[in-house]
Amino acid sequence: MKKICLLIICSCFALLASAQTAANQTDAKKRKQGPWVEQVPSIRGEPGYSWEGIYKNDRREGIWKKYTPDGDIMAEETFKNGVLDGLCKYFYPNGRVSAVGNMLSVDIDGQKDTIVVIDPVSGQENLTEVTRKGYSVKHGEWKVYDEDGTMMRETYERGEFSNSVIGNRPKSQSTPLPHEAATGGKKKKGKE
Repeated sequence: MKKICLLIICSCFALLASAQTAANQTDAKKRKQGPWVEQVPSIRGEPGYSWEGIYKNDRREGIWKKYTPDGDIMAEETFKNGVLDGLCKYFYPNGRVSAVGNMLSVDIDGQKDTIVVIDPVSGQENLTEVTRKGYSVKHGEWKVYDEDGTMMRETYERGEFSNSVIGNRPKSQSTPLPHEAATGGKKKKGKE
């Protein structure tokens, strides 16, 4: 019986050790593959954080979670081909949701294009290959929450802001901003 228990305990330690070494692996081509944990140090007054997620062929894929140094969640973001594309959630330091919405991938990081470059002296046209940087934009409805829980809906069309709704009512364009209310309205350009 003692031998069986000892064998089970040794097996558990072996599984635990192999699970810890399975993170942060690269393939034969030195591309990041599988589960990764990345530590980002604090810089220029901004606090550090850690990332957890999956790499596929050196690109982030699926849900990545961002944590504070204390282990509190900051964000959950969905990546496709290394670029934000899908549901994203952001959190206040107290753990409450601050914003939820979708991002849309506009370009894929590393995608190559061929463009024509004209030499300004000779006027000769040359084909040049350029590598794109991937980026994303807000798309669809975003729910943005105050720390007290008040929700505002914002709608985006491929990164362009289209409208805003507080709770279930549209945000009035005629409502003065706090600094405008004190002075009795908007200031006109050129007149003081």
